[in-house]
Amino acid sequence: MEDRYSKFKKLNSLLIESFEAERIYYNASEDVQQVELKRFFNHETVNRNRFSYEISEQLVQADVEPAKEWVQKGNLDRDWREVRKALVKAKPLKLLKKCRKKDEENLELYNEIIENKALPKEILKTLKRHKETIESAIQKCLKYESGEEALDPSNRPRVRKLKAM
Repeated sequence: MEDRYSKFKKLNSLLIESFEAERIYYNASEDVQQVELKRFFNHETVNRNRFSYEISEQLVQADVEPAKEWVQKGNLDRDWREVRKALVKAKPLKLLKKCRKKDEENLELYNEIIENKALPKEILKTLKRHKETIESAIQKCLKYESGEEALDPSNRPRVRKLKAM
Protein backbone atom coordinates (compact mmCIF):
# COMPACT_ATOMS: atom_id res chain seq x y z
CA MET A 1 0.00 0.00 0.00
CA GLU A 2 2.72 2.45 0.94
CA ASP A 3 4.71 1.53 -2.20
CA ARG A 4 1.86 2.75 -4.43
CA TYR A 5 1.84 6.13 -2.71
CA SER A 6 5.60 6.50 -3.03
CA LYS A 7 5.35 5.83 -6.78
CA PHE A 8 2.80 8.59 -7.19
CA LYS A 9 4.42 11.09 -4.81
CA LYS A 10 6.35 12.81 -7.63
CA LEU A 11 3.25 12.88 -9.80
CA ASN A 12 1.43 14.65 -6.97
CA SER A 13 4.25 17.19 -6.72
CA LEU A 14 4.02 17.66 -10.50
CA LEU A 15 0.33 18.39 -10.03
CA ILE A 16 1.18 21.14 -7.55
CA GLU A 17 3.77 22.60 -9.94
CA SER A 18 1.28 22.47 -12.80
CA PHE A 19 -1.24 24.45 -10.74
CA GLU A 20 1.49 26.98 -9.99
CA ALA A 21 2.40 27.32 -13.69
CA GLU A 22 -1.26 27.82 -14.51
CA ARG A 23 -1.49 30.60 -11.94
CA ILE A 24 1.64 32.32 -13.28
CA TYR A 25 0.32 32.25 -16.85
CA TYR A 26 -3.09 33.45 -15.68
CA ASN A 27 -1.60 36.39 -13.79
CA ALA A 28 0.59 37.25 -16.78
CA SER A 29 -2.43 37.27 -19.08
CA GLU A 30 -4.21 39.62 -16.70
CA ASP A 31 -1.23 42.00 -16.53
CA VAL A 32 -0.11 42.21 -20.14
CA GLN A 33 -1.59 44.77 -22.54
CA GLN A 34 -0.49 43.37 -25.92
CA VAL A 35 -3.24 41.36 -27.56
CA GLU A 36 -0.91 38.76 -29.08
CA LEU A 37 0.77 38.05 -25.72
CA LYS A 38 -2.57 38.01 -23.92
CA ARG A 39 -3.74 35.30 -26.33
CA PHE A 40 -0.54 33.32 -25.85
CA PHE A 41 -0.75 33.50 -22.04
CA ASN A 42 -4.45 32.57 -22.06
CA HIS A 43 -3.78 29.61 -24.36
CA GLU A 44 -1.00 28.37 -22.08
CA THR A 45 -3.22 28.89 -19.02
CA VAL A 46 -5.80 26.58 -20.58
CA ASN A 47 -3.06 24.04 -21.42
CA ARG A 48 -1.74 24.04 -17.84
CA ASN A 49 -5.29 23.66 -16.52
CA ARG A 50 -5.82 20.66 -18.81
CA PHE A 51 -2.49 19.17 -17.64
CA SER A 52 -3.52 19.56 -14.01
CA TYR A 53 -6.86 17.95 -14.70
CA GLU A 54 -5.29 15.01 -16.55
CA ILE A 55 -2.70 14.44 -13.82
CA SER A 56 -5.33 14.55 -11.08
CA GLU A 57 -7.51 12.13 -13.08
CA GLN A 58 -4.58 9.70 -13.33
CA LEU A 59 -4.06 9.97 -9.57
CA VAL A 60 -7.73 9.32 -8.85
CA GLN A 61 -7.70 6.28 -11.17
CA ALA A 62 -4.71 4.95 -9.23
CA ASP A 63 -6.69 5.47 -6.01
CA VAL A 64 -4.31 8.18 -4.75
CA GLU A 65 -5.61 11.43 -3.29
CA PRO A 66 -4.51 14.38 -5.49
CA ALA A 67 -2.87 17.33 -3.75
CA LYS A 68 -5.31 20.23 -3.59
CA GLU A 69 -3.46 22.97 -1.76
CA TRP A 70 -2.70 24.84 -5.01
CA VAL A 71 -6.13 24.64 -6.59
CA GLN A 72 -6.75 28.37 -6.24
CA LYS A 73 -5.67 30.33 -9.26
CA GLY A 74 -5.56 33.92 -10.30
CA ASN A 75 -4.94 36.89 -8.12
CA LEU A 76 -5.77 35.24 -4.80
CA ASP A 77 -2.15 35.06 -3.71
CA ARG A 78 -1.24 38.60 -4.69
CA ASP A 79 -0.60 41.24 -2.12
CA TRP A 80 -1.15 44.96 -2.74
CA ARG A 81 2.48 45.54 -3.82
CA GLU A 82 2.22 43.02 -6.65
CA VAL A 83 -1.08 44.47 -7.82
CA ARG A 84 0.39 47.98 -7.80
CA LYS A 85 3.41 46.84 -9.84
CA ALA A 86 1.14 45.16 -12.37
CA LEU A 87 -1.01 48.26 -12.72
CA VAL A 88 1.88 50.70 -12.96
CA LYS A 89 4.27 48.83 -15.22
CA ALA A 90 3.50 45.46 -16.71
CA LYS A 91 6.71 44.54 -18.48
CA PRO A 92 5.94 41.83 -21.03
CA LEU A 93 9.50 40.54 -21.24
CA LYS A 94 9.64 40.01 -17.47
CA LEU A 95 6.33 38.15 -17.59
CA LEU A 96 7.59 35.96 -20.44
CA LYS A 97 10.79 35.22 -18.55
CA LYS A 98 8.87 34.28 -15.39
CA CYS A 99 6.60 31.91 -17.32
CA ARG A 100 9.52 30.37 -19.19
CA LYS A 101 11.48 29.88 -15.98
CA LYS A 102 8.56 28.04 -14.35
CA ASP A 103 8.12 25.86 -17.43
CA GLU A 104 11.82 24.97 -17.42
CA GLU A 105 11.58 23.96 -13.75
CA ASN A 106 8.55 21.81 -14.55
CA LEU A 107 10.35 20.21 -17.49
CA GLU A 108 13.06 18.99 -15.14
CA LEU A 109 10.40 17.31 -13.01
CA TYR A 110 8.74 15.82 -16.10
CA ASN A 111 12.10 14.44 -17.29
CA GLU A 112 12.83 12.95 -13.87
CA ILE A 113 9.46 11.19 -13.72
CA ILE A 114 9.61 9.95 -17.32
CA GLU A 115 13.18 8.65 -16.97
CA ASN A 116 12.34 6.85 -13.73
CA LYS A 117 9.67 4.77 -15.53
CA ALA A 118 8.07 3.73 -12.23
CA LEU A 119 4.59 4.78 -13.34
CA PRO A 120 2.28 2.91 -15.73
CA LYS A 121 2.89 3.39 -19.47
CA GLU A 122 -0.41 5.19 -19.95
CA ILE A 123 0.59 7.90 -17.48
CA LEU A 124 4.08 8.21 -18.98
CA LYS A 125 2.55 8.66 -22.43
CA THR A 126 0.39 11.51 -21.12
CA LEU A 127 3.38 13.12 -19.42
CA LYS A 128 5.42 12.94 -22.64
CA ARG A 129 2.63 14.75 -24.47
CA HIS A 130 2.58 17.43 -21.76
CA LYS A 131 6.35 17.74 -21.99
CA GLU A 132 6.23 18.35 -25.75
CA THR A 133 3.61 21.07 -25.30
CA ILE A 134 5.68 22.77 -22.60
CA GLU A 135 8.80 22.64 -24.79
CA SER A 136 6.81 24.29 -27.57
CA ALA A 137 5.67 27.04 -25.18
CA ILE A 138 9.26 27.64 -24.08
CA GLN A 139 10.31 28.02 -27.73
CA LYS A 140 7.49 30.51 -28.29
CA CYS A 141 8.58 32.48 -25.22
CA LEU A 142 12.15 32.56 -26.51
CA LYS A 143 10.94 33.85 -29.89
CA TYR A 144 9.04 36.66 -28.19
CA GLU A 145 12.00 37.48 -25.94
CA SER A 146 14.49 37.57 -28.82
CA GLY A 147 12.20 39.73 -30.95
CA GLU A 148 11.84 37.05 -33.61
CA GLU A 149 8.09 37.40 -33.12
CA ALA A 150 6.74 40.88 -32.46
CA LEU A 151 5.18 41.48 -29.06
CA ASP A 152 2.61 43.74 -30.66
CA PRO A 153 2.29 43.17 -34.42
CA SER A 154 0.07 46.24 -34.86
CA ASN A 155 2.98 48.52 -33.85
CA ARG A 156 5.25 47.56 -36.72
CA PRO A 157 6.79 50.55 -38.45
CA ARG A 158 5.02 51.58 -41.61
CA VAL A 159 7.10 51.95 -44.71
CA ARG A 160 6.10 54.68 -47.07
CA LYS A 161 6.56 54.09 -50.74
CA LEU A 162 7.75 57.10 -52.65
CA LYS A 163 6.48 57.65 -56.16
CA ALA A 164 8.92 58.61 -58.86
CA MET A 165 8.20 61.92 -60.52
